[in-house]
Amino acid sequence: MMKKAIAISFVMLCLFFNYLYAEAEILAGTSTVDITPEPGKEMPGGFRKAISKGTHDPLELNTLVLKNANTAVAIVSIDSLFIPGDIVAGVRTKISDKIPLPPQNIIISASHTHHGGPIVDVFSSERDPEYCSMVETKIVEGIQTAWNNLTKAKIGFAEGEQEGIAFNRRFYMKYGTVITHPGWKNPQIVAPAGPVDPQILAMFIKKEDGTILSAVINYALHGTVFSGLLFSADYVYHLRDFLRKQWGMTIPIVFLNGACGDVTQINNLREEEPAESGPEWSKRIGETLACKVYQLFLWTKYQDTVTIDTATETIRVAIRNLDEEKYQVKSGLGSAQSEIYQREIQLLREMKERMGGVVDVEITAMRIGDLVIVSNPTEMFCRLGLDIKKSSPAKYTMISEISNGYTGYCPTPEAFDEGGYEILTARSSFMEPNAGIKIVQTSRKLLAQLFSEENN
Repeated sequence: MMKKAIAISFVMLCLFFNYLYAEAEILAGTSTVDITPEPGKEMPGGFRKAISKGTHDPLELNTLVLKNANTAVAIVSIDSLFIPGDIVAGVRTKISDKIPLPPQNIIISASHTHHGGPIVDVFSSERDPEYCSMVETKIVEGIQTAWNNLTKAKIGFAEGEQEGIAFNRRFYMKYGTVITHPGWKNPQIVAPAGPVDPQILAMFIKKEDGTILSAVINYALHGTVFSGLLFSADYVYHLRDFLRKQWGMTIPIVFLNGACGDVTQINNLREEEPAESGPEWSKRIGETLACKVYQLFLWTKYQDTVTIDTATETIRVAIRNLDEEKYQVKSGLGSAQSEIYQREIQLLREMKERMGGVVDVEITAMRIGDLVIVSNPTEMFCRLGLDIKKSSPAKYTMISEISNGYTGYCPTPEAFDEGGYEILTARSSFMEPNAGIKIVQTSRKLLAQLFSEENN
């Protein structure tokens, strides 16, 4: 009887340890899909309509699915200016019918290239329903493909810094206001009106045999480097292309843009005459970032067990007073587009009435071991992203803006009194001045939930 009891205890103990291992064992699946439109389609990103004459490099949809016995998550990056909320909702509905992936565990993030396809209504650009439908279908297919490709994996995290390629585009001026892009070496410039975030964060996923499977990369920089009338993923294309050549395979690379609502590649204080736009500059920035990422990759350590968890909350933010004089175009970027802004205000009045004066803002915190991704649907000012990072209990905190929808610029509260392009009332900027504070506070709350004692 004693031997039998010992044998049973041993079996139960083995089953217990197998259970624990299964709880944390990582499975990962990936996919890459081309979503480049045909030439002749609109490219949103400017004040006026821009019609594509061709393609410089492919627009991609890259997906990573991670799963353990507890839960599963999907991280999707799309080469586009924005990602509309109705597309996100459509993807979630369709995915829930196909695989056991909770809808709230999906982050779909736009890279913010200004040379993407016609996916949104913004300024003079109009979305193409056929293209939007195609993108929605491709996202669903991409997630399902990644799910079907799940394999045992291990994960590593890394952080570094890349300075000298990103600059705040808002400046305090001698006449007492703030101007966005005041012009190279403008003698009225006093100092930048906001910070930059030089941090690069990366998550590398390898197969059991050590082969690289995928990477998630996070950096805060507007997708406004490329120029011309060709579709392009901008500097993100060169980032991916360089890394794929180093790794010797076309692996899916998920790029999440950080809090870059006021951060650009143009250095208005540069000593020499600038040439900071165009295909060559896009290549320079993308490959500079890629070199840093690859250096991080070479020294990354890996683990095959991690916690995976998510926390999500949708807050309601008021649509601001559309007739407030200080939010109207006066000088600087946008000052030559008064008729466009007049039309924008009229369209916003209709939207405000239709939506009851408020807009839903979804914030998601996704934990993967020591790393978290905190997403929101805005073009968030850099300082607000840094505030979230500063108070995060995670070792690594990625801010993923323009994710799971689009609700316009999210400036700091003081920016509404300072001036600048980002506060000008339009479909690209309509939330109440305290929206940024509410998003930061909610992000902190969700992070605290993920790192509370019961979740460790």
